Amino acid sequence: MYRLGIDIGGTFTDFSVVDETGTLSIAKVPSDRRHPAKSIREGIAQVAERLGVSPPEFLERCDEVITHGSTVAVNTLIQHNGAKVGLLCTEGFRDFLQMRGGHKERRYDFRYPPPPELVPRYLSHPVRERVNAEGEVLTELNEDDVLEGIELFKAEGVEAVAVVYLWSFRNPEHERRTGELLATHMPDAYRSLSIEVLPQIRDYVRTSTTVVNAYLGPVVTTYVDEVQALFGELGFGGDIQFMLSNAGAVSADMLRRLPVASINSGPASGPTAGTYFGNFIGGDRVLTVDMGGTSFDISLAEQGLSPLVRNVDVHRYRVGVPMTDINTLGAGGGSIGWVDPSGILRVGPRSAEARPGPACYGHGGELPTVTDADVVLGYIDAEYFLGGGMRLDVEAARRALRTHLGEPLGLTEEEAAAGIYQVVNRNMVDGISEVSIERGYDPRDFVMVSGGGAGAVHACALADEMEIPTVIVPKVASALCAFGQLVADAKHDYARSVLSNIELLDPARIEELFAAMEAEAGRDLSLGDGDRRNGLERRRTAEMRYVGQIHEVEVEMSDDLASGGLEQLVAAFHERHETLYTYAEPDSPCEAINVHLSISVPRPPMPLPEFEDESEVPAAAIKGTRRVWMDGEFREVDVVEGDLLRPGNTITGPAIVEETTTTIVLLRDWEARLDGRGFYELSRRK
Repeated sequence: MYRLGIDIGGTFTDFSVVDETGTLSIAKVPSDRRHPAKSIREGIAQVAERLGVSPPEFLERCDEVITHGSTVAVNTLIQHNGAKVGLLCTEGFRDFLQMRGGHKERRYDFRYPPPPELVPRYLSHPVRERVNAEGEVLTELNEDDVLEGIELFKAEGVEAVAVVYLWSFRNPEHERRTGELLATHMPDAYRSLSIEVLPQIRDYVRTSTTVVNAYLGPVVTTYVDEVQALFGELGFGGDIQFMLSNAGAVSADMLRRLPVASINSGPASGPTAGTYFGNFIGGDRVLTVDMGGTSFDISLAEQGLSPLVRNVDVHRYRVGVPMTDINTLGAGGGSIGWVDPSGILRVGPRSAEARPGPACYGHGGELPTVTDADVVLGYIDAEYFLGGGMRLDVEAARRALRTHLGEPLGLTEEEAAAGIYQVVNRNMVDGISEVSIERGYDPRDFVMVSGGGAGAVHACALADEMEIPTVIVPKVASALCAFGQLVADAKHDYARSVLSNIELLDPARIEELFAAMEAEAGRDLSLGDGDRRNGLERRRTAEMRYVGQIHEVEVEMSDDLASGGLEQLVAAFHERHETLYTYAEPDSPCEAINVHLSISVPRPPMPLPEFEDESEVPAAAIKGTRRVWMDGEFREVDVVEGDLLRPGNTITGPAIVEETTTTIVLLRDWEARLDGRGFYELSRRK
């Protein structure tokens, strides 16, 4: 029996498979942004061929399939090709989207335009109804206004409708009734109700999130339908789960209902994989980096938990659903090197992606990329890319470097390649500093897990710069996110607003809110079985601030507020505030704004292969030597075939360790030990 994880990236679609013995297999195929299901079909065929079975036979033996739709959601926002959306809102409050809560990215640039409207004002239809902050109905819902809006939407060809009423999260009846009217009179339109998408305070965030959900709904629903149809056609009769941005896996039905929660789901499972491998060496602080073809993703985790962020702008649209806190840079293998008007070498953020790809791919790309530089510097073997499944054109890489960088800057091809390597490393170091040093963390206290096909080429150089003592390179590094999906829990997050001074907070009322959220989780995650319910993991948090502040801090919340839990909550808030902002005000009153519940169902443990350590490196594993750029010059270094190494084998740098889909560049002062649980542990020699 197998578990299958699929990660659709900007350049490659990755597949990770594990069987009941813990044996892992990975595969990669170029991504097809227009037809993601096509890439999935090709990858499954490749995986099945490697396992010696047909695609239907392989899927018949899969008990779990996890995939995600983040590429679809993000691309829809970037390209502005989502659904035509209409908005039903409380009369007098139709301009939340245009006002944007007073937020402007370039505060002092009056020429900077707002983002394109997802709902033009004439499709924001006012409805007479009113609920106050206590949930009392002041004005009954005027159903004629709703029907009038429906007729307008029909005439204008609206494909999705968002419904956002004032204080509906205190009393949802008006929105529920509006949803019933929409189901009756616009049955084919996608419906997005704020009480289902983001039932919490702050109307701009709630409106924007609900509208984005509607905008993405038809596109993501079509994608989910295509994926399910594909697996059905191939004979798979089981459930397909989809990743969300909070690193949890959910059913297809839930993704259809909440597509906005999948916007950043692609890289979200990377930190999950990072903590999985970090735990093997006792790393309770893990820095996960994932360098793919298009981007470089960075995240931190403490005690196995990656922080979540809310109320962030995604391509200029405010989204309030929780997302794993990941810093993404345009620094992947396909990132393009270029010369700015000042004559300075830059790398990224523009990428060559899968098509046309780096010049060395031979698919028509003519611009120099990080991958082209790595090939010219000898880090990547042109004859062994993807295990020899794809041969690279070294001369095309040299030509791109010479034409676009060497001649303008007066450099040789090798110097231009070394320049790209150094600049992209500096970009990545700056990104790591942003999520660690600038947030009060010392990167030297972390274990770095390096993922992505290009990550291990740069890992030692990054660790040297940041003084990180230990680096883990999994054998599945090039498909790290796909592997992360195999160990990700079924999970979802819920929120309720409380908006109360902490001294006036009623513990009984808070317990009622958490009970309601648990009941909702039971329906969403199909938690009917008692044994499964006993295995649930619950995490309670509260968003708090000092009275008068604008922004909140999220802190852990006790399961027992009545017996000293409130005092613990306040103390945790002061401590967290001081950690983030270097000061606290213990004598100032504080208040709670929202409470959150994270419910997860742990996935069965990943089986581990049995192994015994061997100290002697097999002679056959040493493939020979290669001319490689090291310490500012070319030198001959050993090249090692990773597939022939045995658990316990240690390779001393400088050396190159070649895996099928990734290459480890081991610098002079480093050594790599292969662990039988499927990863290399890199450390500086003592």
